Amino acid sequence: MNALADRGGILMTMHGLSQGGGDRVAVILANGFAAAGIPTHLALLRDSGTADKELGKLLHPGVTTSSAGPPLGSRLRELRRGVGFIRRELAAHRPAVVFASSSNMAFVTARARPSGANWPKLVLKLTVPVAAPPDRGAFRRFYRRNLFAWIFKRYDIALTLTDAERDWLAERYSTLAGRFQTVPNAYVDDAMLGQSPTRPTGPPRLVTAGRMVKQKRHDILLRAFALIARKDARLTILGDGPWRGELEQLAKSLGIADRVDMPGYTADVLSELHRSDLFVLSSDYEGLPAVVLEALACNLPVATTDNFLGAREMLEPEPSCAVVPIQDPATLAGAIDRCLERSGDPRDLRAIAEPYRIDASIAAHIAVLNALVERSPV
Repeated sequence: MNALADRGGILMTMHGLSQGGGDRVAVILANGFAAAGIPTHLALLRDSGTADKELGKLLHPGVTTSSAGPPLGSRLRELRRGVGFIRRELAAHRPAVVFASSSNMAFVTARARPSGANWPKLVLKLTVPVAAPPDRGAFRRFYRRNLFAWIFKRYDIALTLTDAERDWLAERYSTLAGRFQTVPNAYVDDAMLGQSPTRPTGPPRLVTAGRMVKQKRHDILLRAFALIARKDARLTILGDGPWRGELEQLAKSLGIADRVDMPGYTADVLSELHRSDLFVLSSDYEGLPAVVLEALACNLPVATTDNFLGAREMLEPEPSCAVVPIQDPATLAGAIDRCLERSGDPRDLRAIAEPYRIDASIAAHIAVLNALVERSPV
């Protein structure tokens, strides 16, 4: 820890403080760094409105922030603006490490380091799969693979969320294999793991959480929900976003609108997890979804699409959980039915979430970053 603190601390780059799970994890890590006495600064590419204010309230007093300005209405324009902004932040704070908090910050953060320089050390936290999403064509897959080859060459370390992801990357980027390192993400705390909620009786309650965007495929979930056997079940979708109107119309057309609740963004996901019988995730792709680990920490069974590396290894051994192919409402519906049949007396699922304790994750991140700085000449 001394090397990090003595040589300028950490500058974390983030696109903004939004309702996404990746941003929540970034704030948890920033708080942990600051609490450990490491100077920690968040460089935000934009102000993010209501969610910004809600997540911002959770920041440790020792975490400082700055923003490049208001939203520009285009992620590309904000990223372009971000290169110069991050360079100015580097000059102002002189950090030992620049920590790109998510995959979408990988390119802009790499561009911001002075050309040919070995300072500061660059660390990338991969939060979504490097492999192109399934709806991308051959050219986009080729472009993405080569883009990340360029990115990985410029980072000192790329932190992966699972060993399966690390091994996948090491095989495909073999000359850079030594740069990939798994560090468990900061998802659950001791209090969460120690709780044993008593779920209410009555009709089954399903819950999901995530922004209402195409990646999350809430439309697949709604179609699956319309097919399940228990017609008295209720579904709660936590989150908001540009797809809300389409999802509301789809629920009406499927005849399930009276059984689907869309309360919008909430910072209190745990209360809903404690009230539910099954967590369902229908995404096309994810990194390692925080809310899946949070559900498991609450001893809540999970039915998910095969949207992250290691999903089957993590969940398929549990009879009350299920992993199904993406974009298949009928198969997802069948999995929900099976999980609900077994949800009355699930095995203790909290052991799966145990390695992702917040305190252990923060300590692991600090150890990796401190070792990187200690290896570097002053």
